[in-house]
Amino acid sequence: MNSRRIIAEAWEFTKRNKRLMWWYAFFPSLVTTLVGVLYVSYQFLAFKYSGLFSEPHRNMIVELGRPALAFLNDHTQLWIPTIMVLFILLISYTLLPTVCQGALIRIIAKSRRGEEVRVSSGLSLGLLVFLPLLEYHLLVKTFSLFSILTESSFVVRNLGLNALTTLLPVIVLIFIVGLLLTLLFTYSEFFIVLERQSVLNAMGQSAKLVLLSWQHTFLILILMAIIGLRIAINIIAILLIPALLFLSAGYVATITFSSLGMVIGGVMMLIALIIASYFSGILSVFANAVWTFTFLELRTQTDIAEEMA
Repeated sequence: MNSRRIIAEAWEFTKRNKRLMWWYAFFPSLVTTLVGVLYVSYQFLAFKYSGLFSEPHRNMIVELGRPALAFLNDHTQLWIPTIMVLFILLISYTLLPTVCQGALIRIIAKSRRGEEVRVSSGLSLGLLVFLPLLEYHLLVKTFSLFSILTESSFVVRNLGLNALTTLLPVIVLIFIVGLLLTLLFTYSEFFIVLERQSVLNAMGQSAKLVLLSWQHTFLILILMAIIGLRIAINIIAILLIPALLFLSAGYVATITFSSLGMVIGGVMMLIALIIASYFSGILSVFANAVWTFTFLELRTQTDIAEEMA
């Protein structure tokens, strides 16, 4: 298997099919970036109101909840829009990334095989594999880097730095095991989406396929680097968006009205969000194309097919 050829073909596919990015990558990236901003804001405020930086008896929920409720009670007409926005964001975060990933994989695979497929038909293809794919995502999140960082921050906030130092060997061990499992389960999503296998069976088949194709480890490392680049872009966007909002609003507020400063800050945040989601969407299509092409080629190799049977 020629790794460079697959990556080049995946990039050409991405450039030829920009509609896929707008249909199945841009909006999921937009939603996940928004949720990421909320998550980082929560972590920042949780540390700010923790015993590390403030009085131990202060509670973040109480400190922030009271003024928020007071504002909504003073502007009762905002209750319903606020609830609707939160509900739509929750549903979108639950549905969009999983459905769109399933649609992307199916469309890319059909295109690779030379089958005709409409971009708009991907939604139904993604919905068909939504539940098992969601189950898999929930399962692997238990040992993901995101979960490990969340648990580590919880330990630091509530138990202190000494507790983190004590638990650090365990956390590092969990991280290494999680990294190995992530590598072994590389092809699980493709077994679920393209071959309609159950979650556990797909994970087992993926581990077997990775072990049988160990000679392509260099390709896997490149692909992991691609995904890491996408994550890095998301992280940078997540950190920059709140910074742009508060810094620009603070600067403009010093020379003009505070409300105008907030408007300008909001516009800058929106622009940064759209740009970050656009590039993240392109990388999402590219990464899915590389993985799909790799999976399809490995499944057609005679020696591997005999061992997988």
